[in-house]
Amino acid sequence: MENSTKPQFRSISLPSKLTPISTRIKLNLANLNTLTPLCSSVSYQTSFVCLVDLYLSVDELISSYRIQQVDLQCNNKLLIEDVLVESTTLLDSCSNLLEFLALMKKNVRTLQSALRRKGVAIDASGEADIMDYLLYRKKAKKNIMQYLRPLEKMERETEACMVSGEDDHLSMVIGVLRQIVSATISVFRGLFFCLSGKSKVDKGFSLSRLVPMSRPAYGKIQEITTDVDMIDLTLRSLQKNKSKSIDVQMVTERLLNLDHQIEGYEVELDSLFRRLIQTRVSLLNILGK
Repeated sequence: MENSTKPQFRSISLPSKLTPISTRIKLNLANLNTLTPLCSSVSYQTSFVCLVDLYLSVDELISSYRIQQVDLQCNNKLLIEDVLVESTTLLDSCSNLLEFLALMKKNVRTLQSALRRKGVAIDASGEADIMDYLLYRKKAKKNIMQYLRPLEKMERETEACMVSGEDDHLSMVIGVLRQIVSATISVFRGLFFCLSGKSKVDKGFSLSRLVPMSRPAYGKIQEITTDVDMIDLTLRSLQKNKSKSIDVQMVTERLLNLDHQIEGYEVELDSLFRRLIQTRVSLLNILGK
C-alpha cells in the first residue's frame, strides 16, 4: 500500500537534555509512521505496543525531579487540568473500542458456530444466521461513525491547545503528551475505519485523517484486502448462491482468522488502557502534591 494511505503522526521535538527518554519517544513515533499496510492486524498490534511505551516514557518525564519540583502557577494548573479532560475522553474512546471488539467477537463466533453446524450446504436456518451477521455489520458501521465523531473533535481541540516553544519544563512535557495523544487518536481512528470494512477508499475520503470528509460516490469499486471486507462480500454472495461450498469454507477460515485478530487487539488495548489510567494518575499526583 502506498505511503499516502498511512496515518501521519506529528514529529516530536525534544531538548537533548531529556535523552535517552526523548530518543525512545522519537523512535516510537517514527515506528508508528512506518507501520504498513494500513489495515494489517500485526501493524495495529505493534502500534499499540509503541503507544504503551510512549505513555510509559511520558510517565517517566512526569515523575522526574524537575516536574515534581515545579511551581504550580495558575497557567500550569490549567495545562494539567486540560490534559486531564483529554485523558478522560481518550479513556472513553479506548473503552468504546474494547466494547466494540467484544461485540464483534461475539457475532463472529456465533456465525462461526452456525456455519460449522451447517457444513457446506446453507439451508433456511443458515441463511438466517448470515442475515443476522450482516444486519449486525450494518449497525456496527453506524456505531463506528458515532465513535469517530468525538475522536475527530478531540483531535481538533488537542491540536489547538498544542504547547510549543515553551521553556518551562512542565509545559514542554505537556506538549509532548499532547502530541502522543494525537498519535493515539490516529491509531484508534485507523482501527475503527479498518473494522468498518473499508480497507481502501476513494477520493471522497481523507486518508491522512482516516475519517470521511464528504460522502463517497456510490458504485465506486473498493479494493478488498481485509478479512472483514472478504467476509462481508462472500456472505452476500452466499445469500445469492447457497450451495457454494468453497465460499462457505473461505468464510469459516476468515472468521477464525478475524477472531484471532480481535483477541490480539483486545490484549494490546487492555494494556494501553491500563497505561492511560496510570498517566492520568501521574498527572493527578502533580496537582495533589
